Amino acid sequence: MSLSPSPSLPARKPIEEEVWMFAEERAQEILSTIQPVFVADRSRKEIIDHVKTLLKDHFGVEQVYFFGSVPLKTYLPDGDIDLTVLTPHNKETEIASALCIMLEAKKKDPNFPVTDVLYVPAQVKVIKCRIRNISVDISFNQTAGLCALCFLEQVDQNFGKDHLFKRSIILIKAWCYYESRILGANTGLISTYALAILVLNIINISYSSLSGPLSVLLKFLEYYGSFDWDKHCVTANGPVLISSLPNITETENHQVYLSEAFFKECMELYTVSIKATDPSRLFFPVKYLNILDPLKHSNNLGRSVTKGNMQRIRHAFALGARKLRDALTVPPVETMGWKVEKFFSNSLNRNGKGQRQDVEEPVFAFGTGRANLSELRGDFEAYFKSLVSGKLFHGEIQHKWYVTGEKHGFFWKDLNLSTMMPNIQRSRGTGTYIPEMSQESYAERFSRKPSTVCASLPSTSTSQTQTQTQPLKQNP
Repeated sequence: MSLSPSPSLPARKPIEEEVWMFAEERAQEILSTIQPVFVADRSRKEIIDHVKTLLKDHFGVEQVYFFGSVPLKTYLPDGDIDLTVLTPHNKETEIASALCIMLEAKKKDPNFPVTDVLYVPAQVKVIKCRIRNISVDISFNQTAGLCALCFLEQVDQNFGKDHLFKRSIILIKAWCYYESRILGANTGLISTYALAILVLNIINISYSSLSGPLSVLLKFLEYYGSFDWDKHCVTANGPVLISSLPNITETENHQVYLSEAFFKECMELYTVSIKATDPSRLFFPVKYLNILDPLKHSNNLGRSVTKGNMQRIRHAFALGARKLRDALTVPPVETMGWKVEKFFSNSLNRNGKGQRQDVEEPVFAFGTGRANLSELRGDFEAYFKSLVSGKLFHGEIQHKWYVTGEKHGFFWKDLNLSTMMPNIQRSRGTGTYIPEMSQESYAERFSRKPSTVCASLPSTSTSQTQTQTQPLKQNP
C-alpha cells in the first residue's frame, strides 16, 4: 500500500553534480570543525576513567559503561558524557546519594573539578554534573542505552560510505542544536536518539541518491519540512499511518537499503526486557511528534516534544530547507560556499575560531585548510560485550555468548573469546555481521583537502515558514 506523508508538489530543478561536489567539500570542512577529534576523545576518556575509579575505589563497583554520542563518535563540542552504573537494584539509592555527596566535595579538585551537581531521584536515578566543564550524566542500570549504541554502530557500518550515517548525524545535530535550537528532550524538544532515527530513515529510503552529509541534510529538511506529522509516524523504513498502529507493515512503496529482516534481527539482539507489571509500556503512545523506536515498537521517541514546540520544529525544518536550497541554487554559484558557511554561522562562531568547548588546548581554526585528526569508527564488539555483561548482571540472559562480526556471516562467541560457533549466514543489509571498514577514512583524510563522492539529490518540496531562535539549553 502506498502512502503519501506529504502533499504532492512539483519536482524541483536538480542540483548540478559539480555544485554538489563543491558544496559537500565545504560541508566536510565545517564537519572537521565540529566533529569528534582525538584530543577531545582523550579528554572525555580521562573523565570517564576518573568516574570509574571513584566508583571502584569507594563503592567496589566495577561495571560502569558509557553509551550515547561519545562512544558512537557523534558528539558535538558541547556534547555531554552518558554513563550507566550497574548495581543491585536495592543499592541504587544508597550508592547514588553517596556518589552525589562525593562529587560535591570535589569542586576544588585541581585535576577534575566538579560543578553543578544535581541528583534526580526519579524512577531512573540520574546524577548530573560538570567535570572539567563537560556535562556528565550518570544513570543507574540503564542497559537500553547500550542497546541503542550497538544498534546505531551496526547501522553505520552497514551504510558505509565513509561513515555517511555518523557524519550526517553530526552535521544535522549541529544545525538542530546551534542554528535552530530544536534539540533537547529535557526542554520539550527532539532527543538525540530520535534525531538519529530520523536521519536513519532518510538514508535508508534515499541511499543511492545521497552524495554526502550535506545532501542528507537537504533531504532531511525538505522531507520532514513537508511531512504530514498529524497523520503519519516515522519509522526506520519510511512512514506509516498513525491509525494503522501497531501495524507497521504499510510503509510507503519505495526501496530501502536496510531490510525489515535486518531490523527484526536487531530487535532480537538489542532488546531490554519489559516488566509484566507495567502494561502501559506495551502500547505505542501517540504524541505530537511520532517516531517509532526500531528496537521497541511501543516506544515513541518523539514523546518529549510538546504541542508548542512541535510547531516550532515544523517551521524550523521548512525554513531550513528553503534557505539551504537557495544557498545551493540561487546565482551566482561563486558565492555558494560562503552561503553554506552562513547556514552554519552559529556553529562556526562557537567552534571554528581555534578553540573547542571540550578541550583546553588550541585546535585548528576553520578556514585554515587544516583539521585535527579524527576517527569515527567505533568498537562494536566491545559495545556488545558491555551490553551482554549488563544483561548477565541483572539475569536477563543465562548464557555467556555474544555476536562478533565476520566477513561472510555472524558468529556467537563466548565472553572469554575462546570458543566460536557459526550461526546463520546473512547477506549485507539483512544480517548482523559487521563489514570490514577502511582504515583510511579520517586519519588520512584530514591531512589533505576533503574529497567527496558526487551524485545529484532528488528533490522534495517544502513550505516557506519561519522559526524563532532560542538560547542553548541542553548539551547534544
